[in-house]
Amino acid sequence: MGFSGAVLWWEEWQLHVLVLMSLFLQCFLFFAGVLRKRCIPSWLRFLIWLAYLGSDAVAIYALAILFNSTKKQEWAVSTHHRSSASSRVLWAPILLVHLGGQDGITAYNIEDNELWKRHVVTAVSQVTVAIYVLYKSWPSGYIISAAESVVALFLFFYGIFKCIRKPWDLKKVSINSLVDSSGSKETGQINSLHVYVRSAVYYFRGGSDERINSNYMKFWNPFDAFVDLAPSYSKRLWSLKLLVRNQDAAHRLAQSALSVTFDRLYTKESLKMMDRWYCFSKVISMSVPMTCAIIQMLLFVLTVIFHQQEGSSGASYNHTEVTITFILLCWAAAMEGIIPFALRTASIHEWFKKQRHRWPDQVAQYNLIGYLARDKRHPWLKKLATRLGCKDLLDQLWSMEPSKSSPDLTKLIHGYIARGWTEHHITDTPTYRAFNDNRGQWTLGREGCAGSLEWSLRRPFDESVVLWHLATDLCFHHTVTPSSHEAARRCREMSNYMAYLLFVKPDMLMTGARRSLFRAACEDIQGLLNEDLEQDGPETTLLDLDDEKELTLNIAQRAMITNNAPHIVHEARWLSTCLMALHNGGDDEGKMWRVIQGVWVEMLCFSAGRCRGYLHAKSLGSGGEYLSYVWLLLYMGMETLTEKMQRTELHEDRMAVGLSSGAPMAAAGDENV
Repeated sequence: MGFSGAVLWWEEWQLHVLVLMSLFLQCFLFFAGVLRKRCIPSWLRFLIWLAYLGSDAVAIYALAILFNSTKKQEWAVSTHHRSSASSRVLWAPILLVHLGGQDGITAYNIEDNELWKRHVVTAVSQVTVAIYVLYKSWPSGYIISAAESVVALFLFFYGIFKCIRKPWDLKKVSINSLVDSSGSKETGQINSLHVYVRSAVYYFRGGSDERINSNYMKFWNPFDAFVDLAPSYSKRLWSLKLLVRNQDAAHRLAQSALSVTFDRLYTKESLKMMDRWYCFSKVISMSVPMTCAIIQMLLFVLTVIFHQQEGSSGASYNHTEVTITFILLCWAAAMEGIIPFALRTASIHEWFKKQRHRWPDQVAQYNLIGYLARDKRHPWLKKLATRLGCKDLLDQLWSMEPSKSSPDLTKLIHGYIARGWTEHHITDTPTYRAFNDNRGQWTLGREGCAGSLEWSLRRPFDESVVLWHLATDLCFHHTVTPSSHEAARRCREMSNYMAYLLFVKPDMLMTGARRSLFRAACEDIQGLLNEDLEQDGPETTLLDLDDEKELTLNIAQRAMITNNAPHIVHEARWLSTCLMALHNGGDDEGKMWRVIQGVWVEMLCFSAGRCRGYLHAKSLGSGGEYLSYVWLLLYMGMETLTEKMQRTELHEDRMAVGLSSGAPMAAAGDENV
């Protein structure tokens, strides 16, 4: 078949292909929607994203073809295609149902919720097109046309309902709507930070024997956190008392909060399951497609019998379009009614409810030295990606295998927060704020090594992350022993995760974090290695340095003997030397890893406490981040970002600092104040 034949075939069959393609995309999204909350490969997420974008485009294109077909009036007026008209009259409302999308994937990214006005315009325009198609293709002259008209009208009104419901659902979960729908900040008995801290200190020092009811947390609303609204001090005190005493409940509650928030932002599920609008829409969604499918199947059977009895009338029966209509109706009934109804039966519903409140336990990993070793193992891929201009995208996507030990890390975070209260490190408002501002200083002071190591923290946070990341690798490959393996593994997982945030998602690490620091460190190390290869001669091959451990040891050795070593490499080697000096064996064998572990825990908390809730909500659409676990644990009891940004005591703190340091205070009218 030549090009002209292919064009003719496409003109004849394009509507059939587009309608079936639209159905296929809806089926794929129906089953793929539940996979988004699981650990799935990047290529599958990419396919889901393509299907989400393409589903609307294909349905709109198919409606446009239907519109053009009705304008030509070629099949609507022909007596030989009355059965075709009877079939196609149902396609327009079914395409409207497709435009309404699937309940399990209302939005792919959080930005889709903010584009609800665009979906309103799309819905209005496509409903108008569908009305025109329905009017022009309305069947007439049939014995059973009245019954078919009822089915078509039911489907049409359901299609309009489904198509208009989508922008309405998107609007309800837009950021402004979530802020407006959030309850007013209840003060209760605690109306200030000072009273809150004093009450918490009194409780954890044993001054209160109050018993905490764990059922209280069922009423905790996590949505306020994702729009950066601080909870009331009364609610925060209740959650803090429960979480500090119950470590397992902290992790489960964080999982449940992330899962429920994902359902609220990216699906049509809601916490208000008894809402009348929700119940009405569910009843309509289940009953109408099933009823129409059953009635229409009976009508088609009667139509076939009628045509067999009326053999002399010459009316033809288009088996292809009738088959396509059968497929469309059956799958519409299955996706909109039968399967959702089955999921709400007793046994399946209980299993589904348990799965709904789970969230993947994974911690993303990225390693700077591993990145260099990978480039040395695959130099041809690096050159190809560079020439194609996609080196940056490849580097960000090609990360390490994620770790599955988020419960272990959550226990470390929980222990750090609990010790702040139970070991009396937090005693009043200033110490409460100082504890929230720690990014390693508390651990260094507790272990008695602040004098030798605190210099590594007196720099911008992103620089400290790179420095400690390199130093952790140097210590890991030099001193790992079976007795300290677990602590070393956890330290390296946290180190790799912070490197991942810096390179792949710097906006979540901290506002203003520089991804260029990661690349600059890579270039510095690469330059050091290239210089050493030139000095050693051609007998030294790159294959000797494609192993991560060998490469790390080589970098440490070269940095020690080379005077002009890059600044970051030299500092990382010196920091690792200071850390390994703590590793003296005997009873103090694990001190080095205690220090590294404590610093990384504080850095995780420091970063999580300074990341906007909007960014955490955005990350849920692409699988979520472990930083959100940490952030939720901090949110339920510690200082929130909202409070940090709206501190009212800044002027008082400044005056206290000035008086304590003996600095002269400027006059009230001084412009430099």
